[in-house]
Amino acid sequence: MKAALFAAMARLLYLGYQELRFRFYYGPIFHRFLNHRYAYYTSLPWSQKIKFLKLARDHYEYFEFVPRDRIKLTRAMRAIISCAAAQLLLFLPTKNKGLSYFKRIIVYPDYYNSRITNRRHKGEVNPALQTIVFSWRGIAEGLKHDDDGINLLLHEFAHALWLEHKAVDYEVLDNDLVQAIERYAESEMANLQANQDHFFRKYAFDNMEEFFAVAVENFFERPKPFQQAQPRLYSILAELFKQDPATHYAPDIKQKPLFR
Repeated sequence: MKAALFAAMARLLYLGYQELRFRFYYGPIFHRFLNHRYAYYTSLPWSQKIKFLKLARDHYEYFEFVPRDRIKLTRAMRAIISCAAAQLLLFLPTKNKGLSYFKRIIVYPDYYNSRITNRRHKGEVNPALQTIVFSWRGIAEGLKHDDDGINLLLHEFAHALWLEHKAVDYEVLDNDLVQAIERYAESEMANLQANQDHFFRKYAFDNMEEFFAVAVENFFERPKPFQQAQPRLYSILAELFKQDPATHYAPDIKQKPLFR
């Protein structure tokens, strides 16, 4: 009985310590890095920013960040990478534990020659090594314009989620909705044979995994044009991620300060 009581008290103390550490360390630091720099975070209602920051903090602490080619990985760089993971998972049930299969994030300063494909890459996902790879140049280019449908962070994290669900068999995404995306993608690939004009860039039609990753980029970066061009697919993704970027996030929203 005493051991159980001691364990419960220790747990409460630990949770209190974690909350204080977030409030006075991680929260203010991440907020300073992201506010007015990462459009998705900036436009979130203030009540949801705390949840977002805690998710970003969790990934910041969870992933092993590995620099390559002498890049200096700053706290801000790791925070920005972590917040892209939080963006995809923000409204998914916590029991899903998306991106928990992958352990390491490798970051190169520039495009790099992949040891797997022997080709020049901006980023890639390696499930065998439980690793996600980014080039910082590719990340910066993706963040430079937040409405062009190109975002390396979202692209590679979308690959990771897809592989967790399909190859690793984690219960990350709703399987019925994943199958709906696959049916839609097959139909669109067939349509593209007759009509070369499409809302997605042609890279999306290399395979099913690329279709999903490009769809995710456009879902978050160009939600309203995406909704107009591909309303059915947009609706499926909104249900899958349990959020609607076209209507939910208002620009220049008046918000209370998070940290004083």
